[in-house]
Amino acid sequence: MVKDDLITELKRLRLPAMADNLDVRASQAEEGKLGYLEFTQLLVQDELASRESNSFQKRLKSAGVSNRMTFETFDFEFNNAVFPAQTIRDLASCRFIDQHRNLVLAGPPGIGKSHIAHAVGHEAARRGLDVVVFKTHKLLERLAPDRFSTKKSQILMKRCINAGLLILDDFAFRLYSQHETELLYTLSDERLQEGSIVITSNRPPEDWFSIFPDQIVGGAIMDRLVSGAVKLIVTSGRSFRKEGALRNQISEPAA
Repeated sequence: MVKDDLITELKRLRLPAMADNLDVRASQAEEGKLGYLEFTQLLVQDELASRESNSFQKRLKSAGVSNRMTFETFDFEFNNAVFPAQTIRDLASCRFIDQHRNLVLAGPPGIGKSHIAHAVGHEAARRGLDVVVFKTHKLLERLAPDRFSTKKSQILMKRCINAGLLILDDFAFRLYSQHETELLYTLSDERLQEGSIVITSNRPPEDWFSIFPDQIVGGAIMDRLVSGAVKLIVTSGRSFRKEGALRNQISEPAA
């Protein structure tokens, strides 16, 4: 009776993990002859762990980070020649984020750039950072006033500027308009020395100039994104998508 009342009261206090684990912890206390403080400490740790886990999952969902693209699921051997395992593990430490440096991942399609970017986002969210992930062209479309309400565009821009980590996937995927170029300048300038940006692109940085209609503004964007950044720029590599599709074809039974 007392236990049932206590569980009800814990739930009323919005301490669901303590309520859910009360029976288990009470049994452990009886078996291990724990004192009141040790018993209480275990329950508090259960609640804290639950809240941290829930908060982490909310950050991942809000960020748009893929749960499938993590360092745990990354194949370190597949493209080890162009993405050395030690280099990728160093990125997993998020040290470049602590240093307020950007990360540029450039190379052919399918070699794992987006996976690495999302995995970094996953680690950053695990560390409590607010992460924002967008395909670059889709973000610019949402920030355009004729496609999105002005108020929503302003809120989104503010979130991108203030995020602990901003990930721009498929940068330089297409030509950018003058307005889009100015938006990119604002983003890169506001985040300079304040927060890291992870950029993935199928083009090397020296080819980015051609996507900007204004070379002066484009040069300023390049300077803010690339100068001082950690760069992983490769010209070749095995494609996960191509080889994965080939393996699937081989494994399929003949009709």
